[in-house]
Amino acid sequence: MFLFVYRERGTFMLVRTDQLVEGCILAQEVKAISTKPIMTKRTVLTNHHIEILESFLIEKVEIEAFLSNGQPFNPHLLSMLENKPPKEESFLQMYFKATQAYKKMFEGWESGTPIDYASVRKTIIPLIEKSLQYQNEVFTVYHYSNEEDYIYHHSVAVALIAAAIGNVLGNSKKDIIQVGIAGFLMDCGMSKIDPKILKNVAVLKKEEFAQIKEHPIFSYQMVSKQPVIQDEIKLAVLQHHERYDKSGYPFGLSEEKIHSYTKILSVADVFHAMTSPRKYRSKQSPFKVVEQLKQETFGKYDLAIVKALIENVCNFSVGDKILLSNDKAAEVVFTDSTFPSRPMVREEETGKFISLSHELDIFIEEVIR
Repeated sequence: MFLFVYRERGTFMLVRTDQLVEGCILAQEVKAISTKPIMTKRTVLTNHHIEILESFLIEKVEIEAFLSNGQPFNPHLLSMLENKPPKEESFLQMYFKATQAYKKMFEGWESGTPIDYASVRKTIIPLIEKSLQYQNEVFTVYHYSNEEDYIYHHSVAVALIAAAIGNVLGNSKKDIIQVGIAGFLMDCGMSKIDPKILKNVAVLKKEEFAQIKEHPIFSYQMVSKQPVIQDEIKLAVLQHHERYDKSGYPFGLSEEKIHSYTKILSVADVFHAMTSPRKYRSKQSPFKVVEQLKQETFGKYDLAIVKALIENVCNFSVGDKILLSNDKAAEVVFTDSTFPSRPMVREEETGKFISLSHELDIFIEEVIR
C-alpha cells in the first residue's frame, strides 16, 4: 500500500522528495551537510532542482500547498510512483552517501572503533566503479567540499581522483580499486589527532603541525591491525605524504623507496586539497592548480602521474562553454596539447579570441558546458 507522507503547516506541507513535481514551490530554504543552503525559499522547482535534492540525499522538503501555476498540489495523485521501478543512483548521490558513511566511520574511529574493512569496501568500491563511467564528474566534486566537513569529503574525493589517474595510466582494475581504497583510508589516523587542532580556524602553530604530521603513522597503525587489508594499501597509507626530493614525511623517503600507489595518492591528495576551501584560504581553480603542480613536478612528483591528472582535468572539447578568471564566459575554439590547460577561447560577449597560452594572467575558472 502506498503511504502518503506530508504534514500540513498553515499553507505549507512537508513532502517526500520523490513526490515532488515541476512547479512545486519551496516554503523553506533547504540545507544539506553544510550550513549554507543549497536552495533558497520560494524556489520554483524544475526537474533539475529535484535531481539536485535527490543527489544531496534530501528526504523531505517543505513546500507551498499550491503549484506555480496556481493549481493546488495533491501528492495523493502520485500513488502511481509505488509501481515505478527504483531509479538507478546517480554518481553524485553515491558520492554523498559515501561521504556520510565515511563521517560515521571517522566518528567511530575517534571513539576507538577499529576499521571495518568490509564496510569500507562496501562503501567505496561501488563508487569507484561508478566513477570510472563518469570521469568528468569526479573532477567537479571539489564544489561540494566545505570547511567543516572537509576531511570527510577529502578522503572520498582522493579515492576517486586516484582511481581516475590509475585508469588513465592503464592500471589494472585491481590496482585502480586498491589505490582508491588506500586514498579512502589514508587519513583515518586523523581521528587520533586532537579535535581542537583539526577544527583550528587559523594557520597551525609549529607544534600543532608536528602533531598533524603524525597522522600517516596513526593511519598505518590502524590499517595494520586488519590482516585482510593488502600490504600495498598499508604501505601507500603510510607513505602518502612522502615526496621525491625527501621533503615529505614521516620518513623523508627518496624516490626509489616510494610505492607506486603512493606516487598516485600524493598527486591526488594535493590536487583536491588545493581545489577545496580551507579554513585559511579559499578554493582554487583546478586548471590553475594543475599548472602549479606541473611546475612543482620536478623533485616532488612523478611526471607521468601529473600528466595523467592533467589529461583528466583538461579534457576540453571544441565548443565547451567555460568561465574565465576575469568572470567572462567563453567558448573553447582550439586545444593545444602543448598547453592543455590553456586552449584558445572566444569571449561570448565580445567575440574576441584569446590565446590563454599567451594571456598568463587569465585562466579557466571552470567548465560550464
